[in-house]
Amino acid sequence: MITPDYVAEMAAYSRWQNDTIYRICDEIGHEERLRDRGLFFGSIHHTLDHICLVNRSILTFLDGVMPERASPRQIVWSDWEDLKRIRVMQDDILSAGGREWTEAWLAEKIVMKSPRFDDPPTFARWVMVVQIFNHQTHHRSQVTSALHTMGLDYGNTDIPWRPDAGYFAG
Repeated sequence: MITPDYVAEMAAYSRWQNDTIYRICDEIGHEERLRDRGLFFGSIHHTLDHICLVNRSILTFLDGVMPERASPRQIVWSDWEDLKRIRVMQDDILSAGGREWTEAWLAEKIVMKSPRFDDPPTFARWVMVVQIFNHQTHHRSQVTSALHTMGLDYGNTDIPWRPDAGYFAG
């Protein structure tokens, strides 16, 4: 079981990492973001789009609504500025979750109703919240690897080193 403090910490960490990736991606430009780099989703842009698509699905599911089914191969936000706005909006929702989601709400079970399942799985909300952060980290690491192969220093990705985390003085 996770706590609202966990959500707040991971939301802050995720925002820091997203801010860093999107800043660097602004600098590399449109063509470099769209270049096929052999990532699971091909390009950096498509990988970042996929993260936001899955975030949208899980956030919808957390509210008890089955998300619309979309192909993971489709690009939902082809416009870079739109994708950046969606990412910030999702970061804001997760940050608010750290303040508003109670332990009882996180522990509540939700059913994944879908024609794909004869016996639909049931998850505690906290499992899906952890999945949001895990999924983002997984795919962001693919992007950071692509940036590294481009010769770009991405910087630190360790949770305790997040600026303003207060873990280390100085």
